[in-house]
Amino acid sequence: MEIRALLDRMDDDRWKREVEDFAREREISTFGQLVDLITTSGDRQAYRVFSLVNATELYPGLLSHPHDGVRRVAASTFRGEEALERAAELLPLLADEDYYVQREALWAFATMGPDVLPLLRETRRTAKGALRRGALVGIAEVAGPDAFSPEDREVVDRFIRYKIEDEVYDVDEMHLCGGWYAIRTDDQAAVLGVCGLRDPVPVTKVLGGEAWNNDHHATSRDGEHVRCARVYVTGSWDGWTLVFGEPFAHGTRSVPEICAALSAVFGEAHYYGESCGDGWKAWCIAEQGEVVRHYDVFESDDEDEEDNWTTDVAEELSVNPRYFEGDVEGHGVLALTECGREYGSPKGYLRIST
Repeated sequence: MEIRALLDRMDDDRWKREVEDFAREREISTFGQLVDLITTSGDRQAYRVFSLVNATELYPGLLSHPHDGVRRVAASTFRGEEALERAAELLPLLADEDYYVQREALWAFATMGPDVLPLLRETRRTAKGALRRGALVGIAEVAGPDAFSPEDREVVDRFIRYKIEDEVYDVDEMHLCGGWYAIRTDDQAAVLGVCGLRDPVPVTKVLGGEAWNNDHHATSRDGEHVRCARVYVTGSWDGWTLVFGEPFAHGTRSVPEICAALSAVFGEAHYYGESCGDGWKAWCIAEQGEVVRHYDVFESDDEDEEDNWTTDVAEELSVNPRYFEGDVEGHGVLALTECGREYGSPKGYLRIST
Protein backbone atom coordinates (compact mmCIF):
# COMPACT_ATOMS: atom_id res chain seq x y z
CA MET A 1 0.00 0.00 0.00
CA GLU A 2 1.23 3.49 -0.84
CA ILE A 3 2.33 5.71 2.02
CA ARG A 4 0.33 8.51 0.40
CA ALA A 5 -2.90 6.51 0.74
CA LEU A 6 -2.14 5.85 4.41
CA LEU A 7 -1.45 9.54 5.00
CA ASP A 8 -4.92 10.41 3.70
CA ARG A 9 -6.40 8.42 6.61
CA MET A 10 -4.55 10.38 9.28
CA ASP A 11 -6.43 13.09 11.15
CA ASP A 12 -3.66 14.42 13.40
CA ASP A 13 -1.60 16.92 11.38
CA ARG A 14 1.44 16.62 13.65
CA TRP A 15 1.71 12.86 13.15
CA LYS A 16 0.95 13.24 9.47
CA ARG A 17 3.86 15.64 9.05
CA GLU A 18 6.09 13.30 11.02
CA VAL A 19 5.27 10.40 8.68
CA GLU A 20 5.68 12.58 5.57
CA ASP A 21 9.08 13.83 6.70
CA PHE A 22 10.23 10.33 7.60
CA ALA A 23 9.15 8.86 4.26
CA ARG A 24 10.87 11.65 2.35
CA GLU A 25 14.12 11.39 4.33
CA ARG A 26 14.27 7.57 4.02
CA GLU A 27 13.09 7.66 0.41
CA ILE A 28 10.28 5.15 0.93
CA SER A 29 6.89 5.27 -0.75
CA THR A 30 5.15 2.04 0.31
CA PHE A 31 4.27 0.30 3.56
CA GLY A 32 6.23 -2.73 2.37
CA GLN A 33 9.38 -0.64 2.14
CA LEU A 34 8.75 0.54 5.71
CA VAL A 35 8.60 -3.07 6.88
CA ASP A 36 11.79 -3.88 4.98
CA LEU A 37 13.50 -0.94 6.67
CA ILE A 38 12.63 -2.34 10.09
CA THR A 39 13.93 -5.80 9.23
CA THR A 40 17.21 -4.54 7.79
CA SER A 41 18.11 -1.60 10.01
CA GLY A 42 16.06 -1.71 13.20
CA ASP A 43 15.42 2.03 12.75
CA ARG A 44 13.56 3.11 15.92
CA GLN A 45 11.60 5.83 14.19
CA ALA A 46 10.47 3.29 11.61
CA TYR A 47 8.76 1.35 14.40
CA ARG A 48 6.90 4.48 15.45
CA VAL A 49 5.82 5.33 11.90
CA PHE A 50 4.66 1.71 11.45
CA SER A 51 2.08 2.19 14.21
CA LEU A 52 1.17 5.78 13.30
CA VAL A 53 0.02 5.15 9.74
CA ASN A 54 -2.96 3.04 10.85
CA ALA A 55 -2.55 0.26 8.29
CA THR A 56 -5.30 -1.70 10.03
CA GLU A 57 -5.86 -4.29 7.32
CA LEU A 58 -2.13 -4.99 6.99
CA TYR A 59 -1.14 -5.50 10.62
CA PRO A 60 -2.74 -8.95 11.13
CA GLY A 61 -0.79 -10.42 8.23
CA LEU A 62 2.45 -9.32 9.86
CA LEU A 63 1.84 -11.15 13.13
CA SER A 64 3.60 -14.17 11.59
CA HIS A 65 6.44 -12.19 10.02
CA PRO A 66 9.86 -13.88 10.48
CA HIS A 67 11.36 -10.74 12.04
CA ASP A 68 10.54 -10.50 15.76
CA GLY A 69 10.60 -6.69 15.70
CA VAL A 70 7.89 -6.62 13.04
CA ARG A 71 5.74 -9.11 14.96
CA ARG A 72 6.15 -7.06 18.12
CA VAL A 73 5.16 -3.73 16.62
CA ALA A 74 2.27 -5.36 14.74
CA ALA A 75 0.98 -6.75 18.06
CA SER A 76 1.25 -3.29 19.61
CA THR A 77 -1.43 -2.01 17.21
CA PHE A 78 -4.07 -4.31 18.73
CA ARG A 79 -5.49 -2.08 21.44
CA GLY A 80 -8.80 -1.59 23.17
CA GLU A 81 -12.25 -3.05 22.70
CA GLU A 82 -12.12 -2.37 18.96
CA ALA A 83 -9.40 -5.06 18.69
CA LEU A 84 -11.67 -7.77 20.13
CA GLU A 85 -12.88 -8.91 16.72
CA ARG A 86 -9.26 -9.58 15.72
CA ALA A 87 -8.15 -11.11 19.02
CA ALA A 88 -8.06 -14.67 17.64
CA GLU A 89 -5.41 -13.60 15.14
CA LEU A 90 -3.23 -12.43 18.02
CA LEU A 91 -3.46 -15.70 19.98
CA PRO A 92 -0.39 -17.43 18.45
CA LEU A 93 1.85 -14.67 19.77
CA LEU A 94 1.13 -15.79 23.34
CA ALA A 95 3.39 -18.73 22.45
CA ASP A 96 5.93 -16.72 20.46
CA GLU A 97 9.56 -17.71 20.86
CA ASP A 98 10.52 -14.08 21.48
CA TYR A 99 9.86 -12.79 25.01
CA TYR A 100 9.16 -9.21 23.91
CA VAL A 101 6.66 -10.31 21.29
CA GLN A 102 4.85 -12.37 23.93
CA ARG A 103 4.85 -9.41 26.30
CA GLU A 104 3.40 -7.07 23.66
CA ALA A 105 0.65 -9.58 22.92
CA LEU A 106 -0.15 -9.86 26.63
CA TRP A 107 -0.44 -6.08 26.93
CA ALA A 108 -2.71 -6.04 23.90
CA PHE A 109 -5.05 -8.62 25.42
CA ALA A 110 -5.11 -6.68 28.70
CA THR A 111 -6.47 -3.59 26.92
CA MET A 112 -9.37 -5.56 25.47
CA GLY A 113 -10.94 -6.11 28.88
CA PRO A 114 -12.92 -9.07 30.27
CA ASP A 115 -14.83 -9.66 27.03
CA VAL A 116 -11.75 -11.44 25.69
CA LEU A 117 -11.74 -14.01 28.52
CA PRO A 118 -14.06 -16.53 26.75
CA LEU A 119 -11.57 -16.75 23.87
CA LEU A 120 -8.65 -17.26 26.24
CA ARG A 121 -10.52 -19.85 28.30
CA GLU A 122 -11.55 -21.78 25.19
CA THR A 123 -7.93 -21.73 24.02
CA ARG A 124 -6.85 -22.96 27.44
CA ARG A 125 -9.28 -25.90 27.13
CA THR A 126 -8.54 -26.90 23.53
CA ALA A 127 -4.98 -25.86 22.66
CA LYS A 128 -1.82 -27.79 23.44
CA GLY A 129 1.74 -27.03 24.44
CA ALA A 130 3.03 -23.47 24.56
CA LEU A 131 -0.22 -21.91 23.34
CA ARG A 132 -2.19 -23.60 26.12
CA ARG A 133 0.27 -22.22 28.67
CA GLY A 134 0.15 -18.83 26.96
CA ALA A 135 -3.63 -18.72 27.31
CA LEU A 136 -3.33 -19.20 31.07
CA VAL A 137 -0.84 -16.33 31.23
CA GLY A 138 -3.26 -14.25 29.18
CA ILE A 139 -6.09 -14.93 31.65
CA ALA A 140 -3.83 -13.78 34.49
CA GLU A 141 -2.89 -10.62 32.60
CA VAL A 142 -6.48 -9.71 31.76
CA ALA A 143 -8.23 -10.56 35.02
CA GLY A 144 -5.77 -11.92 37.58
CA PRO A 145 -5.82 -15.21 39.51
CA ASP A 146 -9.46 -14.77 40.54
CA ALA A 147 -10.37 -15.61 36.92
CA PHE A 148 -8.65 -19.03 36.95
CA SER A 149 -10.78 -22.14 36.78
CA PRO A 150 -10.51 -24.43 39.84
CA GLU A 151 -8.41 -26.83 37.76
CA ASP A 152 -6.01 -24.10 36.68
CA ARG A 153 -5.81 -22.73 40.21
CA GLU A 154 -4.69 -26.17 41.38
CA VAL A 155 -2.11 -26.40 38.57
CA VAL A 156 -0.64 -23.02 39.50
CA ASP A 157 -0.64 -23.79 43.23
CA ARG A 158 1.06 -27.12 42.66
CA PHE A 159 3.75 -25.51 40.51
CA ILE A 160 4.35 -22.83 43.14
CA ARG A 161 4.73 -25.45 45.88
CA TYR A 162 7.24 -27.30 43.73
CA LYS A 163 9.25 -24.15 43.10
CA ILE A 164 9.19 -23.21 46.80
CA GLU A 165 10.78 -26.53 47.71
CA ASP A 166 13.49 -25.92 45.12
CA GLU A 167 14.03 -22.26 46.00
CA VAL A 168 17.45 -20.79 46.66
CA TYR A 169 17.56 -17.58 48.68
CA ASP A 170 21.06 -16.35 47.98
CA VAL A 171 20.72 -15.51 44.29
CA ASP A 172 18.85 -12.94 42.20
CA GLU A 173 18.72 -9.35 43.33
CA MET A 174 15.32 -8.14 44.50
CA HIS A 175 14.15 -4.94 42.87
CA LEU A 176 13.45 -2.50 45.71
CA CYS A 177 11.20 0.43 44.89
CA GLY A 178 8.67 1.23 47.58
CA GLY A 179 8.27 0.57 51.28
CA TRP A 180 8.43 -2.50 53.51
CA TYR A 181 8.21 -3.34 57.21
CA ALA A 182 10.64 -5.52 59.15
CA ILE A 183 9.12 -7.05 62.30
CA ARG A 184 11.22 -8.87 64.88
CA THR A 185 9.37 -12.18 65.01
CA ASP A 186 9.44 -15.58 63.40
CA ASP A 187 5.66 -15.97 63.76
CA GLN A 188 4.25 -15.25 60.31
CA ALA A 189 0.73 -16.18 61.39
CA ALA A 190 0.87 -13.60 64.19
CA VAL A 191 1.97 -10.90 61.72
CA LEU A 192 -0.92 -11.77 59.42
CA GLY A 193 -3.34 -11.58 62.32
CA VAL A 194 -2.12 -8.28 63.75
CA CYS A 195 -2.10 -6.69 60.29
CA GLY A 196 -5.61 -7.95 59.54
CA LEU A 197 -4.45 -9.93 56.49
CA ARG A 198 -6.54 -12.80 55.15
CA ASP A 199 -6.51 -15.60 52.58
CA PRO A 200 -2.72 -16.12 52.46
CA VAL A 201 -1.41 -18.20 49.56
CA PRO A 202 2.17 -19.57 49.37
CA VAL A 203 4.47 -17.82 46.92
CA THR A 204 8.06 -17.96 45.80
CA LYS A 205 10.25 -14.97 46.55
CA VAL A 206 10.21 -14.07 42.84
CA LEU A 207 6.41 -14.12 42.73
CA GLY A 208 6.10 -12.17 45.99
CA GLY A 209 8.53 -9.52 44.80
CA GLU A 210 6.81 -9.25 41.41
CA ALA A 211 3.41 -8.78 43.05
CA TRP A 212 4.77 -6.03 45.31
CA ASN A 213 6.37 -4.19 42.39
CA ASN A 214 3.34 -4.66 40.14
CA ASP A 215 0.95 -3.26 42.74
CA HIS A 216 3.20 -0.43 43.89
CA HIS A 217 3.60 0.85 40.33
CA ALA A 218 -0.08 0.59 39.46
CA THR A 219 -1.40 3.69 37.73
CA SER A 220 -4.52 5.63 38.59
CA ARG A 221 -6.12 4.00 35.55
CA ASP A 222 -5.78 0.62 37.29
CA GLY A 223 -7.60 1.96 40.35
CA GLU A 224 -6.18 3.18 43.64
CA HIS A 225 -7.29 -0.02 45.35
CA VAL A 226 -4.66 -2.01 43.42
CA ARG A 227 -1.87 -0.36 45.42
CA CYS A 228 -3.27 -1.55 48.74
CA ALA A 229 -5.05 -4.81 47.86
CA ARG A 230 -2.40 -7.33 48.89
CA VAL A 231 0.97 -7.60 50.58
CA TYR A 232 3.90 -9.98 50.43
CA VAL A 233 4.85 -11.43 53.82
CA THR A 234 8.11 -13.41 53.98
CA GLY A 235 8.97 -16.41 56.04
CA SER A 236 11.19 -15.97 59.10
CA TRP A 237 14.53 -14.55 58.06
CA ASP A 238 17.21 -14.43 60.76
CA GLY A 239 14.45 -13.75 63.29
CA TRP A 240 12.66 -11.10 61.20
CA THR A 241 9.47 -11.22 59.14
CA LEU A 242 9.20 -8.70 56.31
CA VAL A 243 5.98 -7.19 54.99
CA PHE A 244 6.16 -5.62 51.52
CA GLY A 245 3.32 -3.25 50.70
CA GLU A 246 0.59 -1.46 52.62
CA PRO A 247 -0.99 -3.82 55.17
CA PHE A 248 -3.37 -1.22 56.58
CA ALA A 249 -5.99 0.99 54.96
CA HIS A 250 -4.17 3.31 52.58
CA GLY A 251 -3.42 6.73 54.07
CA THR A 252 -5.33 6.24 57.33
CA ARG A 253 -2.26 5.89 59.56
CA SER A 254 1.24 7.31 59.25
CA VAL A 255 4.31 5.10 59.01
CA PRO A 256 5.55 6.09 62.53
CA GLU A 257 2.12 5.25 63.96
CA ILE A 258 2.14 1.85 62.29
CA CYS A 259 5.70 1.09 63.39
CA ALA A 260 4.89 2.09 66.98
CA ALA A 261 1.77 -0.10 67.02
CA LEU A 262 3.60 -3.10 65.59
CA SER A 263 6.50 -2.71 68.01
CA ALA A 264 4.06 -2.62 70.93
CA VAL A 265 3.04 -6.16 69.97
CA PHE A 266 6.32 -7.63 68.73
CA GLY A 267 8.87 -5.58 70.65
CA GLU A 268 10.56 -4.08 67.59
CA ALA A 269 9.34 -2.98 64.15
CA HIS A 270 11.07 -1.08 61.38
CA TYR A 271 10.02 0.56 58.14
CA TYR A 272 12.29 1.07 55.13
CA GLY A 273 11.57 2.71 51.82
CA GLU A 274 13.38 3.82 48.71
CA SER A 275 12.50 4.97 45.24
CA CYS A 276 13.99 3.85 41.96
CA GLY A 277 13.46 7.27 40.43
CA ASP A 278 13.38 10.45 42.51
CA GLY A 279 15.94 9.75 45.23
CA TRP A 280 13.41 9.21 48.02
CA LYS A 281 14.57 7.12 50.97
CA ALA A 282 13.20 6.69 54.46
CA TRP A 283 13.36 4.51 57.55
CA CYS A 284 11.62 4.32 60.89
CA ILE A 285 12.71 2.34 63.94
CA ALA A 286 10.28 1.62 66.79
CA GLU A 287 10.76 -0.32 70.00
CA GLN A 288 8.24 -1.24 72.70
CA GLY A 289 5.57 1.03 71.25
CA GLU A 290 7.80 4.10 70.77
CA VAL A 291 9.53 5.50 67.68
CA VAL A 292 13.24 5.88 68.42
CA ARG A 293 14.48 6.92 64.99
CA HIS A 294 12.72 8.31 61.93
CA TYR A 295 14.17 9.73 58.72
CA ASP A 296 12.62 10.79 55.42
CA VAL A 297 14.87 12.50 52.90
CA PHE A 298 12.02 14.78 51.74
CA GLU A 299 11.08 15.85 55.27
CA SER A 300 14.36 16.00 57.18
CA ASP A 301 17.32 18.38 57.37
CA ASP A 302 19.51 15.79 59.10
CA GLU A 303 22.71 15.93 57.05
CA ASP A 304 24.24 13.03 58.99
CA GLU A 305 21.65 10.69 57.50
CA GLU A 306 21.81 11.93 53.91
CA ASP A 307 24.75 9.72 52.93
CA ASN A 308 23.11 6.52 54.22
CA TRP A 309 21.26 4.30 51.78
CA THR A 310 18.17 2.52 52.93
CA THR A 311 19.54 -0.99 52.43
CA ASP A 312 22.67 -0.11 54.45
CA VAL A 313 20.52 0.89 57.40
CA ALA A 314 18.38 -2.21 56.98
CA GLU A 315 21.43 -4.47 56.88
CA GLU A 316 22.85 -2.84 60.01
CA LEU A 317 19.66 -2.92 62.08
CA SER A 318 17.64 -5.87 60.68
CA VAL A 319 18.02 -7.60 57.29
CA ASN A 320 18.71 -6.34 53.79
CA PRO A 321 16.17 -7.72 51.29
CA ARG A 322 18.26 -6.75 48.29
CA TYR A 323 19.51 -10.32 48.49
CA PHE A 324 17.71 -12.98 50.48
CA GLU A 325 20.77 -14.26 52.32
CA GLY A 326 20.91 -15.98 55.67
CA ASP A 327 18.71 -18.44 57.51
CA VAL A 328 15.21 -18.33 56.01
CA GLU A 329 12.57 -20.58 57.55
CA GLY A 330 9.20 -21.28 56.01
CA HIS A 331 7.98 -19.57 52.86
CA GLY A 332 6.42 -16.28 51.88
CA VAL A 333 2.73 -15.66 51.25
CA LEU A 334 0.58 -13.15 49.42
CA ALA A 335 -2.31 -12.06 51.62
CA LEU A 336 -5.27 -9.78 51.03
CA THR A 337 -5.88 -6.59 52.95
CA GLU A 338 -9.36 -5.33 53.74
CA CYS A 339 -9.16 -3.41 50.47
CA GLY A 340 -8.21 -6.57 48.58
CA ARG A 341 -11.06 -8.55 50.08
CA GLU A 342 -13.46 -5.90 48.83
CA TYR A 343 -12.09 -5.49 45.31
CA GLY A 344 -10.32 -8.82 44.69
CA SER A 345 -6.76 -9.65 43.69
CA PRO A 346 -5.12 -7.26 41.21
CA LYS A 347 -4.87 -8.42 37.62
CA GLY A 348 -1.59 -8.92 35.79
CA TYR A 349 0.72 -11.80 34.94
CA LEU A 350 3.49 -12.38 37.49
CA ARG A 351 6.55 -14.61 37.17
CA ILE A 352 6.78 -17.52 39.58
CA SER A 353 10.49 -18.13 39.15
CA THR A 354 13.43 -16.91 37.10
